[in-house]
Amino acid sequence: MPIDTENLLAAARRAHEAGDLSGAIGAYQAALQVQPDDPKTLFFLGNVLMQAGQTQAALPHLEAAAARQRNHPAVLASVAQAYVELERGSDAESLYRKALRLDPGDADLQTGLATALALQRKFADAETLLKRVLARDANAAHAWLNLGNVARDQGRFEEALAHYREALRRDAQLLDARNNMGSVQQTLLRFEDAEKTYRACLAIDAGFMLARVNLASVLIDLGRFAEAETLSHDLLEATPAFADAHAMYAAAVSLQGRLCEALPHLQQAAALSPQTARHRSAYATALCELEQVEQGLQELSPLLRNDADLLATTQLVAPILLANGFFAEGWSRYRQRQTFLRIQSKFARLNLQQALPPDVQGKHIGVICEQGLGDELYFLRFAPQLKARGARITYCTSPKLGSLLGRVAALDRVITDVDAMPATDMNILVGDLPYALCEAPGFTPDAHSREATLLTAFPWTHAPYAPLPPPSIAIAPLADALGAMRARLAQAGSPPYLALTWRGGTAPEQQRGVEWKLFKEIPIPKLAQALRGWPGTLLALQRLPAAGELDALQTALDRPLADFTAVNDDLEQMLALLNVIDEYVGVSNTNMHLRAAAGKPVRVLVPCPAEWRWMAAGASPWFPGSSVYRQTPDGRWDDALNTLHSDLKA
Repeated sequence: MPIDTENLLAAARRAHEAGDLSGAIGAYQAALQVQPDDPKTLFFLGNVLMQAGQTQAALPHLEAAAARQRNHPAVLASVAQAYVELERGSDAESLYRKALRLDPGDADLQTGLATALALQRKFADAETLLKRVLARDANAAHAWLNLGNVARDQGRFEEALAHYREALRRDAQLLDARNNMGSVQQTLLRFEDAEKTYRACLAIDAGFMLARVNLASVLIDLGRFAEAETLSHDLLEATPAFADAHAMYAAAVSLQGRLCEALPHLQQAAALSPQTARHRSAYATALCELEQVEQGLQELSPLLRNDADLLATTQLVAPILLANGFFAEGWSRYRQRQTFLRIQSKFARLNLQQALPPDVQGKHIGVICEQGLGDELYFLRFAPQLKARGARITYCTSPKLGSLLGRVAALDRVITDVDAMPATDMNILVGDLPYALCEAPGFTPDAHSREATLLTAFPWTHAPYAPLPPPSIAIAPLADALGAMRARLAQAGSPPYLALTWRGGTAPEQQRGVEWKLFKEIPIPKLAQALRGWPGTLLALQRLPAAGELDALQTALDRPLADFTAVNDDLEQMLALLNVIDEYVGVSNTNMHLRAAAGKPVRVLVPCPAEWRWMAAGASPWFPGSSVYRQTPDGRWDDALNTLHSDLKA
């Protein structure tokens, strides 16, 4: 071996041992420039690239090393491990079996084979093999680790944790066992435990990439976005070609409202790991959210044709289609939402349907609420169409809405307990009414249409722009409540009356799920500036304001603020109030839907990306006459609030 190559390899090994993966990669690549076919250099470069999270880049080097050392079990095992990470289970199994023919007693190779089997969902075979390894050597830590992985992949999470603990009893330095334990804790929503576990990994090896990514992930789950951003940024500095680092950084900044900043990192993650559906779908979704919908849908289209990616991609694409006005196609895809799948599983006895029979005349149909109060009010706009077809409707609602919905003419009976649902001809969730009532035909794009020229790759099944949205249901307020509210407003101040809400949803630090619920908040000083000059009385309508928040807003406004926040506890009173005030400004919440049921417009402040009911751009056809003020993709509210100020002055 030439002296230069020896020096480069020595430098690479030193960098590798010191945890300088970028330096090691550079030195190994330089050594290959001198001696391109050296199997050891190919092997070492492939392994350090894998350690840096660049498995796709590592694979050709490892395959080249294996081609030159066909009968070397360790080299074959490294290629097989790369196949495992790239989810090529069959290829990995073939190589592990070849390596085992060369070294039949190697427990690590048997464990690797079990991993390849599990990847192909051959769980019983994998468990049998791992238990055979442990029968021979109960201290085989890697076998315990992989037994935990098999249990995890079958949803047996507590059993998986027990196996990981057994692995760590045998080898406290086994980072994969500790990291995977944290991953299962995170799945079980034990976020604080998961954070401690990941930090314990990094205390052993600060350069362990998966633990650093997972730590950033659980910080996001805990609502600590800025910490996750810092951690992900440092990870990117160390390993700029690590797809997961780009994806995690993008998640952290986008959750802070900086979607433009996230986009190039999502693109880079998808380019670095094109076989990973979640990276590709996240990039495509961001394109759509930044109004590059044609390109985004084209990016999503291949995933919609892959059975392995279909469910997750369909759940992503439905709100995108709806937000861009492709209603029929959107409602068709919306059927696969997580809410439906959960309720279908929980209430199997209801035999939920998602389509109506051809003739519903005289049929008794049970319609069941889902999601939040605002969602109920929104989707009930479709109930009059069902009633018009001759159906008799029993609606199961949330208790808070029971008295209001009892006055909706389209509903024959309203109940508030799903266990009290009477015998019906069929049951359907309220969120499935749009699809069930949609009569749009199957779709073949015209040769000169927008869809044919810009979205030819998308698998359309329905005419994309039909049908048009129906109006909100109408709910009349109680006469007594109206009188009481008019009297209370007169005591609060002189007209015109403007009510405001600046926050909606569950705050990040209070969320306890891996599926993020919508949260939106307008900075109080900026909102106050937009409201300056209002000629009448301002009312605070915020549900559960934080301590000192009303005083802070009143100070920022430099004028009195009437406290009507307690009205949120009684929706009859709220409906009456929303009927008699002149303007309502705020983020989207239940009150926006109640105001629509009162036949009144709103001025809604919409974060970026927008919830699909408020559309990706322009006005919302679901709330005619209402004004939409949008946060910009870089997280700023200035333009929206300046426009709001001008509109209120006008």
